[in-house]
Amino acid sequence: MGQPFDAIGFKITDDASYHALAEEAHQQGTISRALREQATLHGCCWRLGEGLEVWTVLHESKEGLFYADCRPAFRGRHTFTLYPWEITEYEEDGEATVRALVEGSEAEVIFELQNITEIDPAVFRERALTTAISGLAYHARLSTRAREPLFIPLAQVSSRKQVAENDYAVRGAIIYWREIKNPRTASDLVWVYLDAGKLRLEVLVNRADLKGKLRQGAWLSAEVWLQGHILSEKELESRYEGVDATFPVGNSWVVLRREN
Repeated sequence: MGQPFDAIGFKITDDASYHALAEEAHQQGTISRALREQATLHGCCWRLGEGLEVWTVLHESKEGLFYADCRPAFRGRHTFTLYPWEITEYEEDGEATVRALVEGSEAEVIFELQNITEIDPAVFRERALTTAISGLAYHARLSTRAREPLFIPLAQVSSRKQVAENDYAVRGAIIYWREIKNPRTASDLVWVYLDAGKLRLEVLVNRADLKGKLRQGAWLSAEVWLQGHILSEKELESRYEGVDATFPVGNSWVVLRREN
């Protein structure tokens, strides 16, 4: 299918397993809607816990109602401020892509926007977007040998014929990590917070696909499908759980910087 369902613990091997997952997600998930000139998009988010999600999108128009997309998702815990930014929507495919610069860095990101149907249109009038972005790994490997950090479009280093514009090659030192489990499939997953040089990125990988010993300071290399969510003020407020002792204090001053 070309999308890393393995990273969130689902084995999708053919059309039958893909459509079965889409049907289950639509039955279990929460519906949101976005009106367009010629159609209505019905997004459905099945929240599995630990940030794991499956999204389905139905496209409704005068021609009828049909499944446009089913995709894996993960809501990261770390946020990015993006400016400038642009969003390209592929209405009939139920997809949207964000291209932006991470404010305060030189990193350009292109990622699949998961929650386009949840977003208040007023958000699109904001100067900057607050987002949670993370990578779902196609595959990854661990190493004890330090190398140059990496965050570049996969198309620049891969000979594969089919590479999405939001596919990236990433490499960096592990800042910290934790193991999580998909409650639906009992698959063991690993969440890694990675220093990839240009930015710090969350990467989710299936534990069965990860070779080597996990430890802080080890290096991880991965090919990832970059995806994310635009966050509302309500979501940002609900995320506050007190001081995060693992977050470098110096980074706090970045978000307090005022522009003239």
